[in-house]
Amino acid sequence: EELFTYFNTAIFKGTVSEIKNIELDFNGDLEYRAVAKIKVEEVYRGPCAVGDTASVLLPGPFMERVWVEDTETVSAMQGGSTGIFMPMIYDETSIWEQNGAKLAEKDIADYGFADGVRYAFVETADGLAFDRGSYTSIADAASLEEIKDYILSKINEK
Repeated sequence: EELFTYFNTAIFKGTVSEIKNIELDFNGDLEYRAVAKIKVEEVYRGPCAVGDTASVLLPGPFMERVWVEDTETVSAMQGGSTGIFMPMIYDETSIWEQNGAKLAEKDIADYGFADGVRYAFVETADGLAFDRGSYTSIADAASLEEIKDYILSKINEK
């Protein structure tokens, strides 16, 4: 339940159209991330609409054969991947401060993942990628339709 209530998240189904690596410079302290562009196909919660392209800041850069801790699920994303995504909604209070520099995260993307494991469900050639340990009641889910039904039941409980 906490995964649906702790952060102010949008929840939508969509297809990744592009992933682009970025470098952020905080007064010489470099951070590497990526921004995914996701074409929104269904909206379950949040400000986006069907047909929008949502930009989502990923918690690390996107590179083949490079593993970044806590990014297992988003690492399964690639151009053409379909999934259900639950990124935090960036607003005027979404500020990243580091090494004496400030960055309004909304200047980079509309949304961002709290981590790269628990806030995405991605269809892959090997099946559905998501953190089954965090979602024990649907650990055996094999389709996005099952994930959608579960999410809708959770957000409608409120």
